[in-house]
Amino acid sequence: MAASIWKIAEPLILFQFIALILWEESISLTTILTPWWILWYLLSLIYWRLILQVIPESILRNAKLILPTTFGISILAGFLPFGVFLSIQRTLSFMPFFFLGYYMKNKNIFLPQRYRPLCLLFLIIAFVVPLFCPQYLGNLRHADPYDNYYDAFKRLFAFCLSIPMSLAFLNVCISRPWFARQGQLTMQYYLYHSIIIVCGTSPFLILVHKFGITSLLLIAIIYSIAITIVIGVLSYIPIFKYFTNPSVILKKLGIFAR
Repeated sequence: MAASIWKIAEPLILFQFIALILWEESISLTTILTPWWILWYLLSLIYWRLILQVIPESILRNAKLILPTTFGISILAGFLPFGVFLSIQRTLSFMPFFFLGYYMKNKNIFLPQRYRPLCLLFLIIAFVVPLFCPQYLGNLRHADPYDNYYDAFKRLFAFCLSIPMSLAFLNVCISRPWFARQGQLTMQYYLYHSIIIVCGTSPFLILVHKFGITSLLLIAIIYSIAITIVIGVLSYIPIFKYFTNPSVILKKLGIFAR
């Protein structure tokens, strides 16, 4: 358990330190304990894994009790005065998805191949329709308390939409060796894409504007593909993985031992 927690805590501490040095205007106890941008997920993941250790096994086995409880906590969390500090609001808000993944890890969630086109169609509709009515989804970041009582219904609606979207996405994913290998590098993709976005957005926008590309959607698609290719290439470089968890290489060198 300690090893799995450290595997998450190490990149959290490392990248939080980098962010504080490079991108924070001032360093205080609040900024230190407020995860930078995407790092909230790593801190929340640590919380969730610790919660698994706290809940008695007899209760944890009861998914029919745990899942409705976590969804209830998630909806009610928006009424609590917690924000981005220590990632408390997001930890409570997104907790149902962690437990859904926990209970689904040994389940077959894949549909027959004949349903793949329907899954793809559903994803397209689910992505396009909200573009024309974003007010019904609310703030999908779930980082801050509700502005009003209606936000609770918006969060519930967003969850009801995101769960079938997740299942549909898994059913349309391409099953090829290269993609399977990338699935083992989700931590690297998650961490490094943020640095590429922060450092490379301005040069990239200058480049695409030279080619006369003005559509924000097309720019986002091109940028996403470019980031995926860059990280995919970097994944073949050993230091790419070691920088995420430096203790791995230090342990091999006999410098770091736990």
